Amino acid sequence: MIKFRQALSLFFASLLLFGCSSIPETVTSVEWQSHQSKLKQITSYNITGKLAYISPQQRQSLNFQWKHSEKLSHLRLTTFLGQTALNLTITPQGAKVVTYDDETFTGESATQLVYNLTGLMIPIDHMPQWLLGLPTGADQFQLNETNTLASLNKKVGLRQWQLEYQAYKETTNLAENSDVNPLPLPSKLKFTQADTTINIVVSKWKITE
Repeated sequence: MIKFRQALSLFFASLLLFGCSSIPETVTSVEWQSHQSKLKQITSYNITGKLAYISPQQRQSLNFQWKHSEKLSHLRLTTFLGQTALNLTITPQGAKVVTYDDETFTGESATQLVYNLTGLMIPIDHMPQWLLGLPTGADQFQLNETNTLASLNKKVGLRQWQLEYQAYKETTNLAENSDVNPLPLPSKLKFTQADTTINIVVSKWKITE
């Protein structure tokens, strides 16, 4: 029994050493560092696409427009009939939602404000970087064979989010004189948290700066 325990301990120790030695090699690969550096140069972009929200409480299929810059971001969600479901503006001072009947609501956190008003739990505060494929603030992340982000995990408050980057698209619609052209950017993402799933399909990227 003692010999068995010793052998088992050595086995797990070898696994631990192997795991520890493999992590830096993946994260610090030259290709990933180069790709990450290009993504960090992007400070302003517009994307359009579709968002599907699935939870035990509600199911929503929406079109979305996301315009992001360092000092101002705007998220607009519309139904497939073109009706505005959400009109959100984010600045360094906080978030603001204007409803269809011109009521205004504000809050420090865009994520919490949208949840309070709609019941949709979407990690909006982290989306500017995550949509680009940057694991900013992630607790863990993994790369795929093309040295782009494959997945990440992040605990936000009491909620554990997992993102899967299911597809990338080579994007050439970048700003003039950009030195990051062309660039693979996420085109299909899956967000999961407990029994909530958010699927995002990006139809168009436009890098404006």
